Amino acid sequence: MDVPTAGQTDFVVKSIPDKIEFEVQRCDLEKSEIFRDMFAVCNQGSASAHGVNTPADSCHVELDEPAQALKTLLELLRQPPPPPLLSVSAQECWVKLPFSQRYEHDSVIPFPLLPGMIRLSDKYGLSDPLVRSLRSHLVANAFLHPLKVYGFARANGFEDVAVEASAYLLHPPLASYSREDISVIPTVAAYHDLVQLHAHRIKRLQEILLSEEIFPFGYGLCTLHCDETARMWNERRVQLVPRIEAASDIAAEMRTLMDRFSSCQACRKACMAATEMLQVCTFDAGLVLST
Repeated sequence: MDVPTAGQTDFVVKSIPDKIEFEVQRCDLEKSEIFRDMFAVCNQGSASAHGVNTPADSCHVELDEPAQALKTLLELLRQPPPPPLLSVSAQECWVKLPFSQRYEHDSVIPFPLLPGMIRLSDKYGLSDPLVRSLRSHLVANAFLHPLKVYGFARANGFEDVAVEASAYLLHPPLASYSREDISVIPTVAAYHDLVQLHAHRIKRLQEILLSEEIFPFGYGLCTLHCDETARMWNERRVQLVPRIEAASDIAAEMRTLMDRFSSCQACRKACMAATEMLQVCTFDAGLVLST
């Protein structure tokens, strides 16, 4: 996005620290609540003695902003970025699609640019549609930069964005992050919420696993191998329970038993049904790890 050329402009905005001037259109500046208020005050001050408001004599304003920040602001005003584009697949099946495939990547604003844009949009009172668009780009970055997006969202009160980002912080374990990495989380409370999320997920995964039987209520019972098959199922889940982490896929872990039931179609079918039910219960509980 380029700032308009001189032939298209009727106003000058100057960066005080960098002493750089930008020639812009006043109509673009008026998309900002701050600039609209400024122009209103200037117009009132320039009212003629006959009581007729005339345009302010000055077509120039100086702002205490670095030139790069000012350029970004003026670009946002001139050409507000649209929300990221959904991929064709996402338009057809949003829920089941891995997060990494939901957006056209070329349409997503890179995360390093977003904090500055959002700060400017808040400081200069930019339009609600623009603010919502920037926040949607923030959400679209949650998959690639979950910790940074979570920290920024919590620091700025974007709780919906923080919730979205937290879904991608289940792996690796929080203890594996360096002190520098974890420092992007703004408060102890925000960090504690993540710890609780991990603890809640682990507890629920353990409960779901321990409640799922391979022959529930005798359904699909193999009369030849039922005792041995149930023993192997129980041994496997007892071994797995203490090793469950927040990002564990318990259905996949239990599915490793399938090869041991290769000689019996009934037992193999029962194992498949039980692991599929684990997947369904995990999804229904909102514990599916997006990938």
